[in-house]
Amino acid sequence: MPRVRMTISRKLFAVLASNEQSHPRGVVRRLLPVVGALAVVLVFASGAIGATVAPTAGERSAIIRAFGDPAAAAPCLTVRLAASNRAYGDVRFRTTQACQRWAFDGTNVLKRGRAGQWSVVFEGSSYHCPLPRIPRGVQHDLGVCPA
Repeated sequence: MPRVRMTISRKLFAVLASNEQSHPRGVVRRLLPVVGALAVVLVFASGAIGATVAPTAGERSAIIRAFGDPAAAAPCLTVRLAASNRAYGDVRFRTTQACQRWAFDGTNVLKRGRAGQWSVVFEGSSYHCPLPRIPRGVQHDLGVCPA
């Protein structure tokens, strides 16, 4: 990603430094490929990152209970649901100084069962992708196995 930004910055500099800067059509014509390349990069970057949605307050508290942390940890935890299947979610800790007490390394996936109860279906920090028994779209959305 930094290489793309540098390339775009060089192209912008070249356009601004050119003699055509006094002619608006020339500047627009020269900027068009740069803007197009930036749009393509943003589309691909957004596709590489999975989509998540925020849980309701009830879902959030049920997921934190199933995760096993006490209610006191709730302000330090981020709960997300997979957009492709909202029966799956994960818990991440907020990386602030005040939340270091609840810090953990690794990833997890929780699933809502038929009775509405949440349970942990995966926890780990070293694993091979794709994970069995978890839909690939969910793995992508939650960033467990992004590719």
